[in-house]
Amino acid sequence: MRCATLLAAGLLLAGCEPAQQSAARPSLAPSQPFQAAGPTDSVDPEIEPTLQWAASVVQLHELEGQGAKVFGTAGGDPAVNGLYTYIAFYESPAEGWRVFRLGDFESWTVAGEGPGRVELEARQSSVDQTSGEITTRPVRLIVAWTKGPEDRPPARVEVTPAR
Repeated sequence: MRCATLLAAGLLLAGCEPAQQSAARPSLAPSQPFQAAGPTDSVDPEIEPTLQWAASVVQLHELEGQGAKVFGTAGGDPAVNGLYTYIAFYESPAEGWRVFRLGDFESWTVAGEGPGRVELEARQSSVDQTSGEITTRPVRLIVAWTKGPEDRPPARVEVTPAR
């Protein structure tokens, strides 16, 4: 089941366009709507359970030339770290992606990247248990890894706080 879930998420991630690289979409001018040019197809909803998880991917950044992606899924309270953040390395069509959880954030951006390294700037919230007040602080992380033998994905990644 875990492999099927990761494979489905990997397939979704493989087809996703990186958020930072997407171009602005032009708006449709009211004077130029599309005109039908063929028969209409009726499409039923997909029922594959892993698509529910895959559809929760809300942010994606492909690491150039590294066979890796940083991605975030919506899953919690959006005011208190509802963006579960991961890095994934492509293994093969049979194995899918090797996925590592980096943390839970309110938001994040990739500040820099290079071979075996990505730098994240994030915002992380916490709730004061006494007052219930939510405070948010900036967080910087260095995520580093060494590829495995024969250019395989790493066995682990290292996450280091940064200034």
